[in-house]
Parts: sequence; C-alpha cells; structure tokens
Amino acid sequence: MLKKIILLTLVLCLLISSASAYVYDCGDGRNVMLALGGSFVYARDTEGVLRVWGDNQFGQLGKGSAKQNLKVAEFKSKNEALDISQLRDVVTASDYSFMWMEDGSVWGVGNNSYLPLTVRSGTYTTHVATKLPEAPAAFATGFGHVLMLTENGEVYAWGRNSEYQVGNGKRKHVQEPYKLALTNIVQVAAGGKFSLALDAEGQLWGWGDNEHFQLSPDKTTRIQAPIRIDTGDIDIAWVDACGGSVVLLDTAGTLWTWGRNDFHQLGYNTKLKPTKTPQAVPLPLPVTYVAAYSSQTYAILEDGSLWSWGNNSYGQLGQGFRSSASDGVLPAQVWDKDVVHVQGGSLFCIAMLKDGTLLSAGISKFGQQGEGTSQSKYTLAPNGMDLIVD
Repeated sequence: MLKKIILLTLVLCLLISSASAYVYDCGDGRNVMLALGGSFVYARDTEGVLRVWGDNQFGQLGKGSAKQNLKVAEFKSKNEALDISQLRDVVTASDYSFMWMEDGSVWGVGNNSYLPLTVRSGTYTTHVATKLPEAPAAFATGFGHVLMLTENGEVYAWGRNSEYQVGNGKRKHVQEPYKLALTNIVQVAAGGKFSLALDAEGQLWGWGDNEHFQLSPDKTTRIQAPIRIDTGDIDIAWVDACGGSVVLLDTAGTLWTWGRNDFHQLGYNTKLKPTKTPQAVPLPLPVTYVAAYSSQTYAILEDGSLWSWGNNSYGQLGQGFRSSASDGVLPAQVWDKDVVHVQGGSLFCIAMLKDGTLLSAGISKFGQQGEGTSQSKYTLAPNGMDLIVD
C-alpha cells in the first residue's frame, strides 16, 4: 500500500496537462520550463531566459513574424503587453500556442484557421488576447481544438469541431468557448479530433471522433456530446491521448491503452487493428510518466529509464533506426536512468535529465532538434542544451 501511495504521489507531482509546459523544480528555489508543440519548442532555463526553436510558418513562436529559423533564439515578442517575467505557463498545440500569465490573462499566436485563438481571423504573428469566460486551471489541445478546465471543475471547449470534438452537438468550428454539461472534472486531455475528461470519481468521459473505438466499442464514428467511457475497474491516476487512441496510467503504475494501433502506438501487437477496450502495456516496471502524441508514445519507468514505441518513420522514438512509414515499433528502452521528463511532437521528441540536459531524436526539418541543422537524428542523444545553469 505504501508503495502505491508513493507512486501515485510521483505521478501527480510529475504529470500536468499534455498541452502545458513541464516545470521542473530544481530544489533550490529555481525551476525550468519545457513545452513542445507540433514541430516547435519553448524552453526556459534557471536564469529565466525563454528560448524558442523549430517551425514558425504560422508565427507560433511568437517572434512577430513567420520567418523560419533553424537555430535556437531567445523569445522576444512585439506585443508590449506581454511581460515574460510574469509568464506562468506556455500552452502548446499542433501549430499555435498560448502564453498564460500570472494575472490570469492568456495570449494566443499561430494558426487560427479553426478559431482556437477565440478571434475571427487567420494566421497571427503577434499575440492576441484570448477571450475566456472564466479563470483557467488547466488546458489541453488537439489538432485545432482547445479544452479548458476551470478551478471549480467545469470544462469549456472551442476551435476545430469537424468531428464534434467541441461537444456542442454541431460540426461548425467554434470561436467562443462552449461550456459542456460536465461537473467535478479534475483532468482534461485531447486527442487529434476527440476530447476526454476525468471526474473526481474516476469516471472517464469522451466526445468527438470515434473512428478507432477510442470512445465507445459501438460502430458510431462520431460522439456528439460527452458519454461515459467504460474503463472497467481501472483506478485512473492520469489520462492522455494519441491522435486516435487513449492512454491511461493507473495508481499502481500500469499503463492501459486502446483505440488506433496502425503503428503499434498502443504498445502491443494487434496486427495493426484497433482495440475496443483497455489493454495493459507490457513494461517491466511501474510507469511514473507517460507522454503521447499523434501515433507515438513515451514512458518513464520507476527506475528513471525511458521507453518508446509507435511511429518511428523519422527515428523519433530514439531507438537508433528509422522505420518505414507503414511499420510501427514495440516498446524498447532508449535511456537507462535519470530521465525526469519527455514530450513528443510531430515526428520528434525531447527528453530531460535531472541535471537539466536535453536529449532529442527525430526529424529536424525546421530545426526541432535545437542543433541548428535540418538533419534528422535516429538515436536519442544530448542536443547541446542544458536548462540548469550553474
């Protein structure tokens, strides 16, 4: 029982909304921040310097232009209302991002084709105020839609709505945040085109795309409003999602997955067919952290080792090779100790060791590796950046 309590404490301390930045407490009054978007990165070191790198074709780096740059650059905004010293969090998405400030204000930038920035226009190269009806407690982002959890356990959704992922019963993109008929919610997560919410009783709710049975074993391909998802007797500690599948971490450190599995992103072989009910991922030790993105998954185990599986078409699993576009990869260890965090992006990943060293693997078409080149990297290795400054 004591081991279970300790593990659950680790899970709750480490895990935050999949869209929000990871903040690592160095234990000496300093902290670092790391956030991955689809093909871009935000990182703040212990001296408070915020840096950005990767894709900027929609201005999602907030530099005030859509100019690409393979090199790591210090964040500078042309919006004078942004005081970076008051930055609370960075919320990243596929091709847009938000600055969440200490005063509760939220500023969005990037691709606004599906209206995730809550304003009526296209691409933004400088931050615009995101109009929210209540103070946020957490965010989650999908491929164009946004979920916001409030401090009193309610959920708002907006943005892309092609598969009912906003949950308002319509399929038109939503500019103004829509309040769902959910209460007592403690976590939210977003898949590519579907949404999840976990309530205080441990019940999981879902709505949106159901093409791969991630929300219901029924043949219904779209769920218009939140329904209860049958997770059996799993004692859920955390929920995350790939593009078309669900990932649950229970209080004992077991990982459960179901849904789309065309790249083995579920962590086991189903001959590329989807799974309708939760199945345990065969890992040797309890899991303390999980990160899912699109069709790839990463897990940190109790001993600090890092494991990966799923789509490896550009070596983004860091296992030392590149798979063909139609092949997936089953779980394998890619680092042996001291990993405190990992995030996946679109065809790349970045992990952090407890000394602040960043590791990376995968595509670098836009400089996602942070190494100043467009050369892909198949083996997870240090990229020359250290967020803990001596």
